[in-house]
Amino acid sequence: MRYAKCVSNRPYLHPRHQPEQEEPLSGLTIGQVYKVLSDPIAEQHAMIRIIDESFGEAGSENGYLYPADYFEPYPPTPNPKPCSLTIYLDEYTKSLLHAEALASDRSISAFVRQLVVERLCLPDQERLLFDK
Repeated sequence: MRYAKCVSNRPYLHPRHQPEQEEPLSGLTIGQVYKVLSDPIAEQHAMIRIIDESFGEAGSENGYLYPADYFEPYPPTPNPKPCSLTIYLDEYTKSLLHAEALASDRSISAFVRQLVVERLCLPDQERLLFDK
């Protein structure tokens, strides 16, 4: 699984004999991380297929093509610095997580970190950050 961070969202298609559009592309947010879908043909043409902000709309499940230079690989360094995340759950979900954590002899935090590692298929280097 690959990810990319958006570094540009300016329009790149311009109809002939019309002024360039000034508004940024609505599906991309600079600084946001997006999932990259494999598309060797697009990559041969310096394009990248991204699941963007429009995901869920008709036709968006296949992602959209953008210039590859609108993105940089994510994470940019091999050992990203860990950061915290706060989530708010309803009592029912929290109780289920607590029960599953107890059954696996782990804290809720350790149990949720393991779910994240398994679900996102993190590379081994990133797994080390979660194993603490």
